[in-house]
Amino acid sequence: MRNWRAIVWLLVLCLAAPVMGQSIMEKLVTPGPLSGAHARLEAKCDSCHSSFRKEAQNGRCLACHKGVATDVATGTKFHGKFNPARTGACKSCHSEHKGRGGLIVLNQRTFNHAFTDFALTGAHARAKCTSCHRGNDYRGRPRDCAGCHGPFDPHKGQLGRNCQNCHTTSAWKPVQGFNHASTGFALTGAHRAVACMTCHAGQKWKLPETCVSCHARDDAHRGSRGTNCASCHTTANWNSATFDHSTTGFPLVGQHATAACAGCHGPGNANKHPARDCNSCHAKDDTHKGQNGPNCASCHNPRSWTQTSFDHDTMTRFALKGAHRQAQCQACHKQPAKLVKPPVTCIGCHTQDDAHKGGNGPDCERCHTVTSWKVVSFNHNTMTRFPLAGKHAQAKCESCHTKPPKELKLQTQCAACHAKDDKHLGKLGPDCGKCHTADGWAIGVRFTHDLTRFPLLGKHAQLACTACHADKTFSAKGTTCAACHADDHHKGTLGTPAPCQTCHNSTDWKAWRFNHDTQTKFSLTGKHQGLICSACHVRAGDPARTGNQCIDCHRRNDPHRGGFGEDCARCHTTNNFSEIIIRNGRPGG
Repeated sequence: MRNWRAIVWLLVLCLAAPVMGQSIMEKLVTPGPLSGAHARLEAKCDSCHSSFRKEAQNGRCLACHKGVATDVATGTKFHGKFNPARTGACKSCHSEHKGRGGLIVLNQRTFNHAFTDFALTGAHARAKCTSCHRGNDYRGRPRDCAGCHGPFDPHKGQLGRNCQNCHTTSAWKPVQGFNHASTGFALTGAHRAVACMTCHAGQKWKLPETCVSCHARDDAHRGSRGTNCASCHTTANWNSATFDHSTTGFPLVGQHATAACAGCHGPGNANKHPARDCNSCHAKDDTHKGQNGPNCASCHNPRSWTQTSFDHDTMTRFALKGAHRQAQCQACHKQPAKLVKPPVTCIGCHTQDDAHKGGNGPDCERCHTVTSWKVVSFNHNTMTRFPLAGKHAQAKCESCHTKPPKELKLQTQCAACHAKDDKHLGKLGPDCGKCHTADGWAIGVRFTHDLTRFPLLGKHAQLACTACHADKTFSAKGTTCAACHADDHHKGTLGTPAPCQTCHNSTDWKAWRFNHDTQTKFSLTGKHQGLICSACHVRAGDPARTGNQCIDCHRRNDPHRGGFGEDCARCHTTNNFSEIIIRNGRPGG
């Protein structure tokens, strides 16, 4: 009972506390001291709190912070755009009674500036928060460029506060987006590429619009042509003038159209009215040294000094053709044409080019043409008795004609020129054409060996000529095998010279054939069959003269020592020497 009385008494004291002072109850229940911004309200709890009404808390905050209340009501700025800030309790972000520190709890790394009315773009997105917000100054910052960048404006306010007309947030330089035409002076040609400070040096933004006001120092005429530069020049290129020279009575054509003005008028237009005849300007270019007069236009034209319009074909008795047309005038006209007329004959100019040294006479055009001195039109095939074919057609004239044709008449036989090339030393006669052709000395050699006494058969047909005719005289070697093939195998045991053709043939040396039974008078029987030739023919000599009696070969095998005579066949046979034939009860009988 006593406790309840104490509580009631305490409530009475709280309600009876003075209006200006914090009640004892408030002092007892306060969670802690207020922030520095609200310190003056520490004795006035009801300034922020409504007793026993939590839902009225936000209304109390917004009653003081009217700007934030407007943001929430209009859905603008951070508190109006960020849904938790617009609908949530203020204390969820701005906690009080934490001491004299700040009320604002802001994570600068995660804060999304897009929920404000100033989205960060370009360089702004990379800037530190403290670059714009100093202390807790997060509200009420200016949104125009000049609000922040005014102190750094190099134009000192001369171009107004709308920096965005020229600059962007990407980078303060270079300037982008400014339309210079809005000033009444549109930038064209080379003006587009010029930096602003080239014309607006020293932040001078109001400039005269005449060319000469900026380009007086570039005026090569030094004012002699007046101040209206645009009458000749354009903004595309200062050196490209559009002046119509034909208005002066001297139209510029050919090379004159590309010449610099100073080329005729001198530096600074010193020569305002130069003479109009060619010689006045081109006397130094006159290769004739004035000998053809001052009227250069009679031959030359403005297109090119070296291209003349003089018609040599119609204006002289010597029409220019071929290489003559490309020759320079002075190549023939060593002296002025009025003083010396050059000859019109070939030899008159080309004596030094005559490789024949006059041996073929002065009529060069019989062989040569004006197209090229080295291109000759002489037709050896129709104009001589010796048509040129093969390598002859490629040979130079002097290869055969060592002297002029009038002094040395060449023969048409091959040997007349090629005797020194004759590998046969003349033994096959002078008519090389029987075997060789003009295509090449060693190309397409044609010789039919079958028409000789020794037709080429078998392996002989595959041999090169020099395999048999090593000395290249191609003289007859003989038609027998022994004429070329030494008897190294039989060593003369089958005759000298060896009659190789009796057994061998030209198809293959090892494919030989000999029938001893039919080709000799001694048939091979018994053990004689299968013996090699050298088994019997061991001595050099003619085989036809070899005896055909047994004793001729087997004398040393006769055990009777000749006691029964030399006719072994009376008792013995060729099958076996020990085999005895018994005839009429007695050997051999």
